[in-house]
Amino acid sequence: MTLWYLARAAGVVAMVMFTLAAVLGIVMPRVRGPERRFWLQYVHRSAAVTGLVLLAAHVVAVLSDSYVDISPDVLMWPFASGYRPFAMAVGALALYSLVLASLVGAARGRLAVSVSFTKYWRKLHIAASVGWLLSVGHALLAGTDRSTPWMLGITLGCMAAVAAAGAYRLNSTSRVWRTQ
Repeated sequence: MTLWYLARAAGVVAMVMFTLAAVLGIVMPRVRGPERRFWLQYVHRSAAVTGLVLLAAHVVAVLSDSYVDISPDVLMWPFASGYRPFAMAVGALALYSLVLASLVGAARGRLAVSVSFTKYWRKLHIAASVGWLLSVGHALLAGTDRSTPWMLGITLGCMAAVAAAGAYRLNSTSRVWRTQ
């Protein structure tokens, strides 16, 4: 039973950490001042790394828990899961996207000297947004608490935070275009 609680808690808090990282990533280009940008970038990366650690704890706890029979094979072939195969596939795709985004983010500083990498970095880093969206889908489809008011509140709160950050960025971008 302890693994079940750990899996649930790690999954929920990972989604919250990825939401924080997403919100900061969305608003970052509109922040002025190098010191503010530095600290926001620091929190953005810290939230993403914390999310990855919690995601790893979630996966290990789910695979270790005997309450629901989910084998490690689900990471390679998620539709083979006996437990909500579509939800497991969404979760596995979220995992792949978030790991790809973290690898690209970690390599950014080392590969920034390459003009071609810098050109494609944003396109590759969009995997983080895809991973976040898939993790929300996984939360709505897979969890045993997915329809409880508290879980729906957390999930809708995460969606609202990212939507508000996106609206802020679009609004600040349109203001810049109007003044030029």
